[in-house]
Amino acid sequence: MTKRKGAVSEETKEAILAAATDEFFEFGYEKASLRHICSRAGVTTGAVYCFFDNKENLLSNVMSPIFNVVRSISIDYDKILNDDYTVFDEFQKFFSANRKLYHILYNNMSNPIIAEYINAITNEFTCQIIDMAQKAMPENKGLQQEFDEYISRCLAHIMVYSIIKIIAEESDDRIVTQRLITTVKVYKNGILSLLK
Repeated sequence: MTKRKGAVSEETKEAILAAATDEFFEFGYEKASLRHICSRAGVTTGAVYCFFDNKENLLSNVMSPIFNVVRSISIDYDKILNDDYTVFDEFQKFFSANRKLYHILYNNMSNPIIAEYINAITNEFTCQIIDMAQKAMPENKGLQQEFDEYISRCLAHIMVYSIIKIIAEESDDRIVTQRLITTVKVYKNGILSLLK
């Protein structure tokens, strides 16, 4: 049975991404080698360049699932405001399956591509924090002076780094989930105290 060209290409691309994930995880971005990535994937350098412009573009493609999951998981703020944290079930499934990505993120934070992803994730969390705060406020109140976009961004920034650190440093999924819930509770209660 012959394989279609598109299927082979997609399989090749996935093999390259998997090999790059392993290489970036083991050696970090700076010490990772395209030659080693090709060897791990069983492809030529030319095959890598068919899919990716360069090593930076390859790293960007390796890391994109983290940003995609942050954007795709809908947060039910009413549940969080009522201490129902089942939203983390989806996060747990993702980070359990993609722990290496969090290690890459955590260990390469000074890399401009990683910094760009962290900034994009922080922007998403900033919007989510503002949305949660607005849902928690009485109808007749606007966003209070003390709690503006700047404060929301600062909180989001700290929260993103906390989440990355928790996931990257702890191997027990149950403990990770509990620590994530505790982190969100601290931020939620802090936000709510500002809105009183």
